[in-house]
Amino acid sequence: MTSENTRTGRHGKMKVDNTQVARLTQWDVSPTLATKSEWGDSDGGGYTNRAAGRRDNTFSCEGKYDSGTAGVTNAYDIFQPEDIAQATLFMNAVAPFLYWDFPRALCDDFGLTVNVDSEEVIGWTAGFGADGIFYRPGQDGAPARTL
Repeated sequence: MTSENTRTGRHGKMKVDNTQVARLTQWDVSPTLATKSEWGDSDGGGYTNRAAGRRDNTFSCEGKYDSGTAGVTNAYDIFQPEDIAQATLFMNAVAPFLYWDFPRALCDDFGLTVNVDSEEVIGWTAGFGADGIFYRPGQDGAPARTL
């Protein structure tokens, strides 16, 4: 077996409110159940029953700071806690139909990392939670998004 059909993150991209995020190094997405019910009853035969509740999704991203050259927006101008944004996480910009879409997402944290000792390029991180509905790649009803 070969890696012929595997995908890498090489062509991953992110847009926030129609602005492509510059110098993005990573994003991750974590769909979960916000709630679930667990119970036992007389018909469960001694086993636990479970039912799904509300769906939830969080995502985070990170990148390198850009000083705001022409056409580039600083990360801290895009991401601030309490901001509500429309965000799209493209798995592969070459196959642009592969994306997670968040029509509304709440930014819940933002951080900058400045390492004076090593003089590494300044890094940033941001975390978000879905504010309402979200869509996985190829899901029916997902808004059409372009890079």
